[in-house]
Amino acid sequence: MTIADMARPANEPVSVVPARRRGQRVAVGVSMALLLVAGGTVASTYYYDSVPLVESGISYPVVAVTELSPAVVNAFVAAVDADFYDSGDSLITRRYAVVAAGADEESGLRTRILANKAESSYTKEEILDRYLNRADYGRGAVGLVAAARTYFNKPAAQLTVAEAALLAVQLHPDRPTPRDGWNQVLDTMVERGWLAAAERSSLTFPG
Repeated sequence: MTIADMARPANEPVSVVPARRRGQRVAVGVSMALLLVAGGTVASTYYYDSVPLVESGISYPVVAVTELSPAVVNAFVAAVDADFYDSGDSLITRRYAVVAAGADEESGLRTRILANKAESSYTKEEILDRYLNRADYGRGAVGLVAAARTYFNKPAAQLTVAEAALLAVQLHPDRPTPRDGWNQVLDTMVERGWLAAAERSSLTFPG
């Protein structure tokens, strides 16, 4: 028996309410936490479902990537995101979402949802096709057809690897100088096996 028990009258019952209240508080807290998690999951699912799939719809001339040589196409991949073919969250796909759907930024939540839906619905070839025909290449040239005409006065389907590498610099995330960027693109292509070293050595900077 403790001093507190001795001071309490013999007929006064020991209160157990505080313990019950503590148990009730814990139960309520757990319930609230579960509701918040469930509510957050529902809200997240609703938001994901509310973001539409980016559709195609370009009113100006375009060129299909199937009309370009693989090396020309890969010059742009090397410049923007060399891991594009193996990545499920590629910068190229996110950029496509930005230019096609008016997303705010490349790393934003809405952009990533748009990109995720695009990756699930379109092939890599289709994503490249859509991105290259919407990208801004500078000098007021939007889309690869306009870029080929503006920079080299030729159809996009006739671009050489050297010319494509120079255009690709305009899309490079780090914005290197034209010549430095051109060399980086070609070197990356060699490293990835998209361009033979001997052919790379034979290329000259367009100008």
